[in-house]
Amino acid sequence: MRFLITLGVAGAIALLSGCSTTQSVAAGPQAKAVPMTTACLTVHGGNSKDMDAALQRSLEAHGVSVQTTPACDKGTAGIDMTVTYDDKWWWDVVMYLRAVDIRFYSAPTGGLIASGFWKNSPLHSFPNADGVVSNLVNDMFAQAGAPGVLRTSKASQ
Repeated sequence: MRFLITLGVAGAIALLSGCSTTQSVAAGPQAKAVPMTTACLTVHGGNSKDMDAALQRSLEAHGVSVQTTPACDKGTAGIDMTVTYDDKWWWDVVMYLRAVDIRFYSAPTGGLIASGFWKNSPLHSFPNADGVVSNLVNDMFAQAGAPGVLRTSKASQ
């Protein structure tokens, strides 16, 4: 009997751990030394055009002026950072966001400012991509928000 109870508890823990999403955010070596007021966002278009727009809105909510292009160059004049992302969508009755990986790089050097990764669970939900991106970008700015990181006045509103 004790074995069955232990087995049931272990099964419940395994099942519940499959219900959680994973998110990790880290500041890169350039976090403290780079202004974050202008960005070049590498957009994907096609099936990811909603993700392009969600990421642009999230950056602008932090006061960042955003240029969009299919391929950003770290040498582009007038930008502080380049922003890239990789999104994965899966099908289960409807399309849902499976994972997203966002990275901020210093424009002049290409050094990593911050990275953020979010992954849905195997027993997934159907998250709002705007909310996922907004939370991830908020956490990335918080990680890169050490003294020395500059933002425009709009970011404090």
